[in-house]
Amino acid sequence: MSIFIEHLYRLMDKGPLRALSLIMALSLAGCVFWEPARFAARTSSLAVWQGLFLIWAVCAGVVHGTGFRPRRIRWQAFFSPLPAFVILGAGLYYYFL
Repeated sequence: MSIFIEHLYRLMDKGPLRALSLIMALSLAGCVFWEPARFAARTSSLAVWQGLFLIWAVCAGVVHGTGFRPRRIRWQAFFSPLPAFVILGAGLYYYFL
C-alpha cells in the first residue's frame, strides 16, 4: 500500500499540477468566504460531511500547491492530491453552476 501511495504522490508532484491545486484551493476557499450560506448545512443541499470534505480538500490543495511534501506515508495518504483535486473540482462546479 505504501508503494502505491508514494507512486500516486510522485505522479502528482509536477509544477503545473501544484499551481492548479493551489489556484483551485484558494478559489474554493474564496467562494466559501464570499457566500457561506451556499455551503452551510442548514441553508443549502450540502450535508455536514460534505462540508468537512470541502475543508479537507482546501487544506490538502494548499499543502500540495505550496510545494510542501510530507515525508511520512500516512501524511502523504492524508494529504493526497488526487482525491483533493476531485473534491475541489466538484466544489467549484457546485458553486458556479
